[in-house]
Amino acid sequence: MKKIEEFWYCVAPQDDIPLPDDTQNEQQESYKELIGLLELYDNFKKAHPDFETVEIVKSLMLQKPKTISSFRKLIDISDKRLYLDLTYLINYYDISGIRFVDTNRESLVKHSTTYFINYLENGKHKDLFALEVAKYFCDRGLADSLEAFHSLTEEQLSSIFTNLIINRETLHRDAKLRGHGVEQAFAKIFKLCGVSIFPANKDVEPMGEHDPNVDLSTMQIIPRNTKNQNCHSFDLIIKDTDGKIKILVQSLIHTSDPGQYGVNKSDETVDIYRRIGAYNAEVAQEQKVYLLGSVDGVGFSENPNGTIVKMLDAFDDFFQMHTLFKIPLFLQKIGMINNVLGIAFDKEYFGNIAIQHFTETYLQPLGLKDFTNEDITSYKCVRAGKAVVIFK
Repeated sequence: MKKIEEFWYCVAPQDDIPLPDDTQNEQQESYKELIGLLELYDNFKKAHPDFETVEIVKSLMLQKPKTISSFRKLIDISDKRLYLDLTYLINYYDISGIRFVDTNRESLVKHSTTYFINYLENGKHKDLFALEVAKYFCDRGLADSLEAFHSLTEEQLSSIFTNLIINRETLHRDAKLRGHGVEQAFAKIFKLCGVSIFPANKDVEPMGEHDPNVDLSTMQIIPRNTKNQNCHSFDLIIKDTDGKIKILVQSLIHTSDPGQYGVNKSDETVDIYRRIGAYNAEVAQEQKVYLLGSVDGVGFSENPNGTIVKMLDAFDDFFQMHTLFKIPLFLQKIGMINNVLGIAFDKEYFGNIAIQHFTETYLQPLGLKDFTNEDITSYKCVRAGKAVVIFK
């Protein structure tokens, strides 16, 4: 197999790209919030049968400001769309000399949803603001949505919320988080191999720290410096026993179209590899630094030549979620560890051609064994992707 053939053979669908371990499952909480909102609406409507929907929505937001986030879900508006639209609203509102903010119209400042929740609680003109927000929601079909949801059974509501509203709500969030899930997954494998990783807690808290920046001309970790062309950020750094940088890991996961961002990042990867090569040309062999790529996702199929194809040759090696077993093999190849005996491949995932490829390309050059059809119960085993790594 060529590199690109290996990539496509082992590429992970979105469902196989993990979320971080500590990601909260918000579905049940969101469901309860939405059910609670519908109950509030129902009770308020019964108590005030003459109220128009816009008046009910206004009253509910003043009674419980956080309902602003629940209302937007019922009309399929994202949190970002909401706070940007309301940012515009408060900046341009000027009736009879009343403004919701102190800034001038020519000085628009973005505000978060939390800001608007706080305004509904404590704002000087919160009654008037609540009315404007209620109009905003009702102009976008909230009245029809409330009536439609009000008529559904609990089972129907549960199905709609779970399969449509909540899944759609978390789709964008999860897309971002999956990248951190991959970082956590490969950080765990490096940790299990006994090497020093930086940030040291990446395997436990993948979102705990900012990605470290490295000056590729000196291989020193430095603060971010956009004016320094040798300064680049990496998702994980592997240090040798002397505390010096040995491996730089760059992770690029695209479950959907990578767009121009993906093209730019792949160009950056080629530049990084060139700079690392320039550094390595000036140092002794034992000081050589390697670039590993964590690259995965079917989204690369949108523009393979502009992204993944040119990147694969800019890595000393690459791995995917299904081929995490390549990490200990690479560490053994460059002499950082010496306790890997071989690999047992998952035959339900890998066909004979793929197993032969990995055996001939990665195992045999290191003198390692293919344990696929053997009893490995007496060995120390670590699952890494779609294979088990056998250690001494």
